[in-house]
This record gives sequence, structure tokens and C-alpha cells, in this order.
Amino acid sequence: MRYDVITIFDTCVDLIVNLGDTVPEFGQKEKWFDSFTLGMGGSCCIFACQCAKLGLKTTGVGAIGNDTFGQVVTDTMRKSGVDISHIKKDEALSTGLGVLLTREGDRSILTYSGTIGAARPEMLTDELLSASRHLHIGSYYLLTGVKDSLPDIAKRAKNYGLTVSLDTNWDPEEKWDLPDELLSSIDIIIPNENEAMLLTGAADILDAAQMLIKKVPLVAIKLGAEGGMVVSKEGYIRLPAMDVAVVDTIGAGDCFAAGFVYAYLNGENPEKCLRAGIYCGSMNTTCSGATAGQVDSLPTVNA
Repeated sequence: MRYDVITIFDTCVDLIVNLGDTVPEFGQKEKWFDSFTLGMGGSCCIFACQCAKLGLKTTGVGAIGNDTFGQVVTDTMRKSGVDISHIKKDEALSTGLGVLLTREGDRSILTYSGTIGAARPEMLTDELLSASRHLHIGSYYLLTGVKDSLPDIAKRAKNYGLTVSLDTNWDPEEKWDLPDELLSSIDIIIPNENEAMLLTGAADILDAAQMLIKKVPLVAIKLGAEGGMVVSKEGYIRLPAMDVAVVDTIGAGDCFAAGFVYAYLNGENPEKCLRAGIYCGSMNTTCSGATAGQVDSLPTVNA
């Protein structure tokens, strides 16, 4: 296989503003804030970078604008080892932008779509799928250019022998529709706690996990500062997060997903997959931005 992992890039940059004690106000009021960082964003882009740093041959399809932000995206992925040869430059679009306002471990996100949903079904050719081991679908609700075609894309991937993972991320419209036609082709679903309950309508995380496992063989749920859990045919495992000095949590969930998939592709059992996910997610919180804290090895998993 030419690639271990292929994904659909939700290309954007993140402007992360650390508000400190500042509360933004309209009425043309100007206030100081503590600090900011600007770097590549996008759930699938972050996921791809962590996969590549762990040694997985990783690529994806998508588009960038002919602008500085697009260069930030491609430079970051290239330096991480991601094959960016299937990213197109779209002169008609601006690269997507996420403005993340952070304070005391929480954040509010404002998103300009731009190229985030610019990928099209025809970009995921049979040649690319047949040359890959695993398809990862992230930012499900933001991938507007391929969203309706994802059940067919996932089915095609399965026909070529790929395994498929799904990290829905947040639904900006908060409808949380997720077709069974897509879920029938998914091997691993990787939501966070809130997403899992909203996707299922369950009142607690255990009920949500039990509902998801009826449709997907492996359910990995990100629990933030509480760690994570996995449900499989072998049962239920919950593990705590690592004790690290948290700088920010941007991209931690995407790194969790990458670590989990890495272990899964190396034939590890659900518990080791969960440990790998928690390790990658926890370590990513020790640096500012989405990729600076990404690791290049997993001491808890044998490659």
C-alpha cells in the first residue's frame, strides 16, 4: 500500500486568542488580551500531522486558497511528513479560518468556512482509495462538498478493504443527523462526550456508548480532562488522562483520534488503542496550538 491513512482535509488556520480576564464587548470598545497564536487548524489536518509524525504514510484530498493562510496549512503538513500532493489550489476561495477565544480551559469558536468544505467526491479516486489501508472522516458536518457522498465513499473504501474511522466533531447547526447508511461502513467512531450524547440523544455517556456500539464495532469516546473510554465486543474500558501541565487543549481530540487509529492499524487491542489515544491527546495539551505538542513515538504501544 502506498498510504496507511487517507483523509479529507478541512483546510483552515486557527487564530487562538487567550482572553485571560478580558470579556469582549460590542459598542466599539477596545480591550487588551493576554496572547495569541496563529497556526494550522482543521480536525483532519491536525489528525493527519499526528499520524505522519507517528510514522504512518498519510495523505488526503482537499483545497487551499491562493493566500498566506493556505501556505501555512501546506507548510505545516509538509513539515510533519504528510503527503500534500493531492491538495488543490482554488483561486476562487480563501483558506478557512477559525477564531478560537480561550479562557480558563474553555473556548468559543467562530469559523469562516472558506476552503474547509472545498473537497469534492471526485477527489477521492478509486486509485487513491485502493492504494490506502484506512480512511479517516473528520469534521463530518463541515465537509459540505462531500458530506452527502460520504456514505458512498465509505462503502467504496470498504469494498477496497480499507477500515474506516469517523470523528464527527461539532455540528454548527446542532441537528446531529448521522445516517445509518454511513455508520454501516464505519469501524471506529471517535466522538467526544458531548457529541456522543447529542448524536444519540442519551442522558449519560454510558447509555450513549451502548447505543453507538449497536451500530459501530468500536466506540472510542474522548472525555477531555477525564481521559477516555472505549467500548467493544470485549466490553467497556475507561482510563484517566495523563497528569501533565496543560497549556491549551486545541487539537487534543484530533491527536487522541490519531493515536487510537495508529494503535488500531498496528493490531493492538482496544485498551492499548485507548492508551495510545490518551497519550497523544494528553501530550498535545502541553504546548500552545494544534501541532506543537504532537509526539513522534508512543511508549505505550509497540509499532
